[in-house]
Amino acid sequence: MSRIYCISGLGADQRIFQKLHIDGCDLVPLNWVPYDKHDDLPCYAQKLAARIEDKLPVILGVSFGGMLAVEIAKQQPTKKVFIVSSAKTKAELGHPGNFLKWLINSKILPGAVFTTPNRYTLDFFGAETEDEKALLRDIIRRSDGAFMKWALKALISWESNTWPANVTHIHGTTDKIIPAANVHPDFWIDGGTHIMVYNRAAEVGKIIGDQLL
Repeated sequence: MSRIYCISGLGADQRIFQKLHIDGCDLVPLNWVPYDKHDDLPCYAQKLAARIEDKLPVILGVSFGGMLAVEIAKQQPTKKVFIVSSAKTKAELGHPGNFLKWLINSKILPGAVFTTPNRYTLDFFGAETEDEKALLRDIIRRSDGAFMKWALKALISWESNTWPANVTHIHGTTDKIIPAANVHPDFWIDGGTHIMVYNRAAEVGKIIGDQLL
């Protein structure tokens, strides 16, 4: 059985992939590794890639994990890379306002801010059912606030302008985290939100499966 290495979104864990099924493939989560406060995305991607055992891996990254997957594919040969609800470049990610940049880089924003779910966060991510909300609440509460603060700093300083040719980008038309207007994916999922790898798993899985045939 082929392996697909899965990198979850910022602060999330492997449960975000629990409804995803791809025929003939074993989904292998790449768990977060220790980071240095000076790491940028390419540096952290290199640390994460050290956990990959295959010489020509297939990688699936969601949101923040998709950006890391792109960076891994720049550094080593890969068979195929899929990114879902993510961005291939800094331009697709969009530009945070100056105040948000200052807040993230300052010391006044405690890590606990990122581990406290609220209804606005749930709506922003596209959680609609009680099942989706419960999962997202638990993921957020279990997140490492310090890691999330570091990751946001790394994101706003990301300078990627290119991506490998074997990257396939899947995006939802109603994503509020990375708006549809910012990105140029290979496949759209109509009505898909930022957590569509969970709540639209069948459609995401079919696209990936078809591309691996």
